[in-house]
Amino acid sequence: MVGTSSRKIAVIAALSTLIPNGALPQQGGVVTTPGTQTSAPVATANQPAVRGNAAASQAGLPANTGGLQIDLDLSSELRFDDNQALSNVSAGDATISDTKLTFGLSKITARDTLSLDASTVLRFANIPGRSVSGFEDQNVRFNYARDGVNSRFSADARYRHADREFLDPFAVEQDEQALGQLIGGGGVVTWQSAGISYATGINAPFGFQLSARRDEQNYDALAQSVDPLLFDRVTNRVNATVTARVSPVMQLRASAGLTDYDAADSVSTERQTLDYSVGAAMDINPVLLLDAQIGYTDVSTDTTGGPSSESGLTGSARLTKTLPNGTVYGDFASSVNQNGSQASLSFGRSLQLPNGSFTGVAGVTRAPSGSSRLTGSLSYSHALRSSNVTVSGARSVSTNGLDQDVLNTRLSLAYSYAINDVSSLNVSLNWGRSEGADSGSGITTTDRTTLRASYTRSLTKDWNMTGGMQIRRLKDNSGDAQSNSIFLTLDRGFSFRP
Repeated sequence: MVGTSSRKIAVIAALSTLIPNGALPQQGGVVTTPGTQTSAPVATANQPAVRGNAAASQAGLPANTGGLQIDLDLSSELRFDDNQALSNVSAGDATISDTKLTFGLSKITARDTLSLDASTVLRFANIPGRSVSGFEDQNVRFNYARDGVNSRFSADARYRHADREFLDPFAVEQDEQALGQLIGGGGVVTWQSAGISYATGINAPFGFQLSARRDEQNYDALAQSVDPLLFDRVTNRVNATVTARVSPVMQLRASAGLTDYDAADSVSTERQTLDYSVGAAMDINPVLLLDAQIGYTDVSTDTTGGPSSESGLTGSARLTKTLPNGTVYGDFASSVNQNGSQASLSFGRSLQLPNGSFTGVAGVTRAPSGSSRLTGSLSYSHALRSSNVTVSGARSVSTNGLDQDVLNTRLSLAYSYAINDVSSLNVSLNWGRSEGADSGSGITTTDRTTLRASYTRSLTKDWNMTGGMQIRRLKDNSGDAQSNSIFLTLDRGFSFRP
């Protein structure tokens, strides 16, 4: 029983480095409501997978279980679209040829894990009003981790430079986690990020964790003309946590965090957020775990209109009970951002089913403006003999880059059916809505829907062919827009060990 308790508290200790990030408002981006997701996982079963080490299993390639491994992928797609720009009135048909090249390098030893993934797209496109040719969408990811006897060091970096007109707004939203709203349109965006973390005393009575991260988004002039939310921004974060295991069933922690946010928006926003908290994780009994903390957050903002500040007490408490087939929990959280205090109360249940899993969260969130909204999330998967079904959804309150409270709703459905050993059918649906969390916010209500159906067949041991159709729809205050497209993809992925 003591061993089980110690393992539970060890998990809490490892996660405690994330607590300052969770308590701090995401400056210029999304303030995630505890117990919910900012956006539902998006069904991408039919999209060409990245063949690097991080996604080798998704691509059907053998995952690296040790040693040095190289993954390579070549994917060529031809697509015809009757409204590529998703305008209310189509300017004409578009023909797009994308050849994606992906390289993945990974090395795993007893103590070290290293991965490097890089990809680019050779694109030839004939679009009404312009043509595109050359290499696009450069994407590089790096991850490294080293485990010591009583410590762990990790580092990661990422760079991506892409034409926004060819990006899926659902995927972009997950990718940058900065806007929270389903913004489409053209222009070029560049994401850059890097982070390091170090933890020591993992198995000792006293421990220390330190992490630092820098995130940067840059948009060209065309992208910035699409929406006032698209402006250059830089966010730097530093967090430190000290832990003390006072008994086999209790661990204490103290955390401090600093976030510096600088944006090239219309009012030249500069913001600093200081966050302090103390907390504890305790096994009340072998199946009941309590995690609670209390803290203080101070937010100072400086714009061309003058300085402003928000501050106040923050806190959270989660009681989790382990059941034979899953867990059940209740959660309360209160945070402070540039708009004021936000509080949420939620209850969750997770189930391990004979042929799948289920996780559901339901609650209510009180936005800084004072309005209350029902929030929650849902995730369900079910595997049959020759098919799989997944359903996910989320409803949350967030704060965007213009300091507006936004209500985000997402729904994702995916179905796959194995016709035989060499062919399969896949269908996915993504739907999302972004609207103001309270009336009179001035936020445009935006609905987006993407329906995709495809048929995949293995031509040879190495080559796959995928063909299908996709329907996109956008509805906002300017009207309705719809795009219909058909596509054909040939891809080959392989891995080897030098």
